[in-house]
Amino acid sequence: MLNNYYDKLMSFKGADELKELITKWNTLSENISKKAFDAPIVLPDLFVYTRPGYGNTRLLAMLAEYLDSKQNLMSFYGDVKFFEFRLDYCEPHSRFTELYRLIESVTAAAGFRSEFRGIIRINVDEWVGHHKEKHFLDFLQFLQMNTSYWMIVMTLSNHRENDETKDMERVVSMYLRIEKFTLHLPDNKELVRFAAEYLAKYGLELDDGAWQVLEDSVAVLRKSEYFYGLHTVKDLCSDIVYNLFSESTAVGTVITADMLDDFSADSEYIKRTIRKIKKTATLGF
Repeated sequence: MLNNYYDKLMSFKGADELKELITKWNTLSENISKKAFDAPIVLPDLFVYTRPGYGNTRLLAMLAEYLDSKQNLMSFYGDVKFFEFRLDYCEPHSRFTELYRLIESVTAAAGFRSEFRGIIRINVDEWVGHHKEKHFLDFLQFLQMNTSYWMIVMTLSNHRENDETKDMERVVSMYLRIEKFTLHLPDNKELVRFAAEYLAKYGLELDDGAWQVLEDSVAVLRKSEYFYGLHTVKDLCSDIVYNLFSESTAVGTVITADMLDDFSADSEYIKRTIRKIKKTATLGF
């Protein structure tokens, strides 16, 4: 099972920098097992540029399982090995309620245990441009006091790396030891390959024409700034399966281009999907 967690992490697309980090941690684990240290080696916290729809929760779960399986990199204690938290913005002269909300989340993660030890993913999108305000600095100081118990995975999901976010990194690094990396959404061909694997669960396969239809549709969906990656593609596939199996009792195993007319790049379905994911993102889901 130890290799299984490692292999799954190494199979993630668009995560080359993370894979380099996992390789380093593998070496670290081996060295720790060979030597007797008087003090523990504390892993760095992470500062991650990612995108909605990358599969962040699944990746985080696998990372927790991997680290737990190594047994000598970090310890886990509590009801869960990780949880996710969105740090909402608070005005400078308002009460900083988000810190109390995080403490409540930590208490809930500990359950009936005396404390929580594990991974906390914290989305800080709303604090870009506000990262030098007292509330955010107080928050970082609180994390600094607890970093020996937690691995903080600080993520930006809706911001590209630029001067402003780099300045945020610098501020964070004054309080936490961080490793930075970027997670990239798979390219269109990889997304269609994911779709093919999903459809295969229902005994369906794409011929060349159908493959091209899906690739064109994914390309159009991807142009939306609200594109939700694997989640959007999975919803597309679910609707294709529903459509095929509800319209005919004689569905074959091969999907042709003609069978995907309702899901083509210029179809009303694709236009409606773009409107839907835009509305969902605007509402904050």
